[in-house]
Amino acid sequence: MHQVSIDHAWEYTLTLLGGGSVLHDGVHDKACHAANGLSRTAQSDIMDAAPARRANLSFVEVCKDKLISVSWSDSTSGHYTEQLWRLCIARKRGQCALTGSNIQRGDKIYRPFVRGTTPVNADWAVLASAMEIEPDE
Repeated sequence: MHQVSIDHAWEYTLTLLGGGSVLHDGVHDKACHAANGLSRTAQSDIMDAAPARRANLSFVEVCKDKLISVSWSDSTSGHYTEQLWRLCIARKRGQCALTGSNIQRGDKIYRPFVRGTTPVNADWAVLASAMEIEPDE
């Protein structure tokens, strides 16, 4: 079995904490997952199961045209300060990043407003009912 050197593990940790991206290779990924006792599948299932537990999301203000400003941060992916999220209709089922509640097709949701570069949290959504905001119609 290939061992990850202490130097590499420390560099990897600091890079993740700093919000930078890390190039993954199969050898180091397997070693990192083996070190915490979880398979890659088990680890991704845990992260997918509870988005509200792995990132901080806070409402900043109501903007115009069905937009709100949100502060979002994840210790491994980075952060967005005053990121714009748009009110829209859910096209697929999912999970509310704020409450963990199920999102059904047709529910009113807020999701990151994507223009240009796709943000890391582009697939996140929050039920509009969880925000308790009265948007301008």
